[in-house]
Amino acid sequence: MWAFIHTWHRKVGITAAFFVLLLVVTGLLLNHTGSLNLQNIFVQSEKLLQWYHIQPEGQVKGFSVDQHWLTQIDGRLYFDQTELADHIDDLHGAVLISDGFVIALDRSLLILTQSGELVERLSGSEGVPPGIKSIGISSKEDIVIKAAHGDYIADLDATEWQEQEGLVVDWSVPDEIPENLSEQLLTLYRGKGLPLERVILDIHSGRILGQAGVFLVDFMAVLFLLLAMSGVWMWYKYR
Repeated sequence: MWAFIHTWHRKVGITAAFFVLLLVVTGLLLNHTGSLNLQNIFVQSEKLLQWYHIQPEGQVKGFSVDQHWLTQIDGRLYFDQTELADHIDDLHGAVLISDGFVIALDRSLLILTQSGELVERLSGSEGVPPGIKSIGISSKEDIVIKAAHGDYIADLDATEWQEQEGLVVDWSVPDEIPENLSEQLLTLYRGKGLPLERVILDIHSGRILGQAGVFLVDFMAVLFLLLAMSGVWMWYKYR
């Protein structure tokens, strides 16, 4: 029995050493995730991103305005290749004004400069009609919003909304996004989809391998317990 336990303890200990080292390293990193800023470091590995299925869930929607693109990928809004906002409502269009752009979302309007910098956000508290469906320019060069209860002429300077009927409007409609821009935006989107903290946590728990990884870590935990028990027993017998 002594020879068997000694041999078993030695062989299993060598095998378990790798897992012990893995748990120690990942545990130390997770214990200092705040100081290491792991939650704000994003994985760029294509294989890991594919492994985690980091890809848009909804349809990518884009509007072309004055040789610029306003694109929504899930809850993120992009001006060309620059991310403007996160957790936004649905994008319903964009129009060009004298000093920039106006973007229509479900319940708000975003006003941008010509370089794509966000200047102001107008919402229901500023009187923006609810249930925006589209935005366009009338034949008289007025900004028109199609909302749930009708069409409104928007006076952005006075933040006034005048309901009108029978307007002739050039509505903003979605366009097909160029392939090269689509690839660049997808890279940007996926680049902020997988924090390093999550990968380390999944390695530590075994979840990076799915349910099989969880069972593997459970099995190793049992082995560690048996190693501790056999180690104490051998120490006692050696004494």
